[in-house]
Amino acid sequence: MAHPPITLIAYGSLMSGFGLTRLGALPVVAARPVRLHNCRRGFGKLSQYGDRLAMILEPIRENEPIGASHVDESRDGRDGIDALALTISLEDFRRVAVREGYHATDQLMARANSAGQGVAAYLWQHLEVSHFDRAKYREALFASVGYASPHYTPHPVALADAEPALTFLAGTTDCLSAVDAWRHKPNTSQLDYFAMCLLAEVHNISLADVSAGLDAEPVLIERLRERLDRERGNERARFCTALRLSDAAYVRAFGERPMLFRFPLPLGEGQGEG
Repeated sequence: MAHPPITLIAYGSLMSGFGLTRLGALPVVAARPVRLHNCRRGFGKLSQYGDRLAMILEPIRENEPIGASHVDESRDGRDGIDALALTISLEDFRRVAVREGYHATDQLMARANSAGQGVAAYLWQHLEVSHFDRAKYREALFASVGYASPHYTPHPVALADAEPALTFLAGTTDCLSAVDAWRHKPNTSQLDYFAMCLLAEVHNISLADVSAGLDAEPVLIERLRERLDRERGNERARFCTALRLSDAAYVRAFGERPMLFRFPLPLGEGQGEG
């Protein structure tokens, strides 16, 4: 069975070129911002890659799926949070899964093949049978493939007018703000991770929910400003190189010039330049 491309929902460090550098090239069929519904975003998972807390996503209403819809330019009156949808091959999805600490993609593919389904549809079926309960879904997935990751697990997202997308959810239930994460891990590794996530704003992907409250930590803001200033100028080129996006495809999806880059304090000369 030929496996269809998978739409991956990135909501943390994979939304920036800076964050994608560890993964290397991730050529996409399509890339676009999306709006996620019925979820909150924060920090809470101990990272495999440094002394820091990584991003987590969790449903608000446990008996409903996380959903994703197209983003309009205004974002006025829209609930939810911004994220990035990347349509990629199954092989590249496998590489992302390994990066996220999930090592059963081959088993998933075999099970989906046996059911005559794509991986995303197969996992969506498990989520529906589990009545969208995360714990029951993880148990059902373990029963199916004989593997449970201590890190992230692929999780379906209801995608408007399309087959389900997939993202990666952690098992942790502590969803901390950036300020709380910093107070737990006030170090360079955590600072770099914040920058990997916040640089998504260069691509008109709002992280206002993540940056909220940072003015309570002026030292952190100053260090973040310096880190973002250092990386911002290379971000668009690095992002396009990692995703193999042409300039025309980038502009169609993300706009000619950044419109966001919200931050508690000014970022200096050239604010908003990608």
